[in-house]
Amino acid sequence: MNLFSDSGYAPLPEDHIDHNELIALENDLLLAVGGKDAFEEKLRSFFRSAIDEVIDTARTGRFFLSDLEKTEKTYLGTKFEILLRDWLQVPKGVYLDLLIGGREVDVKSTTKGYGWMIPPEAIDQFCILLRVDEEKAQCGVGLVKARPEYLRSGENRDKKTSFSAAGRANIWWLASNFDYTPNFWTVVSDEDRNAIMALGGGTKKIAMLFERYQEMAISRVQIAAVAAQDDFMKRIRRNGGARDILAPKGIAILYSETDRELLLKLELKFGSREFISYKPKNDKESALLRLEEHVD
Repeated sequence: MNLFSDSGYAPLPEDHIDHNELIALENDLLLAVGGKDAFEEKLRSFFRSAIDEVIDTARTGRFFLSDLEKTEKTYLGTKFEILLRDWLQVPKGVYLDLLIGGREVDVKSTTKGYGWMIPPEAIDQFCILLRVDEEKAQCGVGLVKARPEYLRSGENRDKKTSFSAAGRANIWWLASNFDYTPNFWTVVSDEDRNAIMALGGGTKKIAMLFERYQEMAISRVQIAAVAAQDDFMKRIRRNGGARDILAPKGIAILYSETDRELLLKLELKFGSREFISYKPKNDKESALLRLEEHVD
């Protein structure tokens, strides 16, 4: 059974040596996040938020992961670990990164292929493997018990090693090719980006962005970067914000934290703390959005 729709869910067979332990870890992890639907929804925005916070467009003027310094790219792994612990609401382990259901669990991430580096203390221990492909906006989340026979024999100078090609067959994938929210700036033309950022005032910038790019999830971090103001949420709301500009045009600005049920009714894909602008396609949708005072 495919637990997660279109995610590349790939558990290990029941006769695998690690099956029972990993299905128990999966169950405890899903219990911590609130179930598979909550897992999917959060996963869409998890990597986007982490990467955008490190890019920090508002203060650095950068837009892409490729703009980061080498040390910042290294820090991303720590950022993922911190946000994952906050997402799961679990404590740090005594020896490893997390404590899930009484188990010590290490968190390893890579932005290049399958290049997780496993330190000596994580060998024979449980690991959560995070894999990010920012160009494709796809991610993977795997569970594994890092047995020595799954690892390469060679070590680097820090005595870390990695999974062999054969060893990767022992990973229990919660998601292996899951589409997360892409970097908004990768789909915006240079012309539009320059036009948006050149406008005076955060409200006008946000209104232009949402008018030109509808039905596209955009992270709260990126909206804050566009507004370039501490009170950026005020630039979106009614009473002087972008909603006042777009509502008369029949365009709604929806936010996952306050309009979740409405977004689901409109069958839009979104993650946590993300915005989507939307123009109704029929009278039923118009009435629905008008009832919630999103359009005039």
